[in-house]
Amino acid sequence: MKTKCFITAIATVSIGLYVQAQDTTTTTQTQTQANPPQRSVAYTADYVGHIGVGLELGAPIAITAKYWLSNMYAADAALGWSPYSHSSAEIHADILVNDFDCFQPSSGRLPIYAGIGLLGRFRDHHESNLAGFRFPLGISYMFDNTPIDVFAEIAPEAIFAPFGRLSFDASVGFHYWF
Repeated sequence: MKTKCFITAIATVSIGLYVQAQDTTTTTQTQTQANPPQRSVAYTADYVGHIGVGLELGAPIAITAKYWLSNMYAADAALGWSPYSHSSAEIHADILVNDFDCFQPSSGRLPIYAGIGLLGRFRDHHESNLAGFRFPLGISYMFDNTPIDVFAEIAPEAIFAPFGRLSFDASVGFHYWF
């Protein structure tokens, strides 16, 4: 019962973030047309349509990739070793909503992000493999004029197969952009 309540709450928050992002996009587009930004365009506009590949350390220790779908949405994935008991490998993939307006550093960009994704954890010692949802929350720093970003995230997880349980991952990492 608690797992169902948790999943319902996370789904509601995710839908709320999506609706808020749509409202923000419409407002930002209107404001941008009226008042063009005074900032250099050497940030996400350069990332849209590009892939970043890097390393993630923590849970999991993995090779990671991120692809910017638009100035607000990105997809990421990782494949690597899982530090959990009886686990040998982990794979996950997420859709992320990014907010560039919370923090305005003097150089670079500092988006926060939230998302939803799928998780698979492969286990040894005759233990059943695990599948579930993950809900990453993080922050990323995108350097000006350098094709690198660094990130830190936590990801609450709702495991649904072969049994139900809640846990979380935490990691730091970087991407090099091509």
